[in-house]
Amino acid sequence: MRKGGMFTIREAVREDNEELLRLEEKSPQGTGISIVIDRDDYFYRSTLHANGKVLIAEEEGKIVGVMAYALKDVLIGGEKERVAYFYDLRGEVSYRRSMKRGLFRLWKAVHAEIEAGGAAFIYGHVKADNHPSLNVATKIGARIAASFSVLSISTLPGKAEELDPHLDDLEAEVDRLEELVGERSLRPLSLKEPYMRGAELGYLNGIYRLEEGRSFAQVSAWDLSRIYRGRVVRMPITLRLLGALLNPAAKFLPLPRIPKVGEKIAYLQLFDPVCRGKDGERLLKALLARLQRRAHANGFDIITMFVYQDDPLAAIPRFFPQKVLRYHTMVRPVLSEELPPRPLYLDIRDV
Repeated sequence: MRKGGMFTIREAVREDNEELLRLEEKSPQGTGISIVIDRDDYFYRSTLHANGKVLIAEEEGKIVGVMAYALKDVLIGGEKERVAYFYDLRGEVSYRRSMKRGLFRLWKAVHAEIEAGGAAFIYGHVKADNHPSLNVATKIGARIAASFSVLSISTLPGKAEELDPHLDDLEAEVDRLEELVGERSLRPLSLKEPYMRGAELGYLNGIYRLEEGRSFAQVSAWDLSRIYRGRVVRMPITLRLLGALLNPAAKFLPLPRIPKVGEKIAYLQLFDPVCRGKDGERLLKALLARLQRRAHANGFDIITMFVYQDDPLAAIPRFFPQKVLRYHTMVRPVLSEELPPRPLYLDIRDV
């Protein structure tokens, strides 16, 4: 425990869950479409990591900030390296002035612990328009190591064509994916760790693939709707108008539906997209189109696909309408000054 006057930093405990959820509710993400995450268990992300920890900042007995991190072993340049991943960095809105100091104290507390844990660096993903978090990260010495995009498209009504989820021989599928991904930076030592654990918990929906001749495209689909859902708290007027136009027709026609302010959203999240062969990009778009209908039939509202901007295996196809969100992977050196070489790997547990 670290104290400074009436300011305290300590590890969060289960009894803090409700207050942390209230803090989360007051921390919507985004300056255009603004979405808050509704989750029952604030600690669920930490349970996905073997060495996760949540630190909170209190002022006069009230939680005014939170930051979590996890120590993990990953590949860097093909070699095993201990690093730290930070997430859930939040500050109480009414404490903005004090939290400028408080967030830096949280960073210092985390830095001391991960340095003792042998981390070469600490990294995290920050939304490109989340300027307060970007400013804090920059001031403590973090740098942008890479950027990734998140494609967001609505699911569609209509006949859902059959797609093989390839879960019957998951180990073979993960071996195949591991060979495709290669030894890129931030990849877990073995992809079996997140994939087998995800299947065990019921989060891995499937590894879907379309093939034509020597070309193919595939994605890994994850369903975390039992853990959390998004809720729209602010929507640009252009999308509100588009929703007023499309939503009535979407009840009868295969048209996208635009969520309304206040509605909860169930996501089907796509990771590890792969395109191979001359028709790979076309097949990826066709695969997403099939998943739009399959996801709609299974109660999902939005499909999101995560891709680093310099990913050699895939690029984001164009849909209408679509929303593409931008994120930066921020790296703050601890025991090493080197940034991880690109391309980077995006771990489902980190998002």
